[in-house]
Amino acid sequence: MGINPADQVNASVVLQKDVYERLKAIASQQKRSISKQIAFWVEERLVHEEEKIASNK
Repeated sequence: MGINPADQVNASVVLQKDVYERLKAIASQQKRSISKQIAFWVEERLVHEEEKIASNK
């Protein structure tokens, strides 16, 4: 599936092979593709960081 350039970007990342294999296993267990698993974690982390910043104000 292609990306919608109006609200999506394509980003690349270089991972160590062992990290990739661990990620692949977790994504499979969660029934997600590797890219969807990474996007899920990034979104979770962003929410966490934004909440942390908001609570420090």
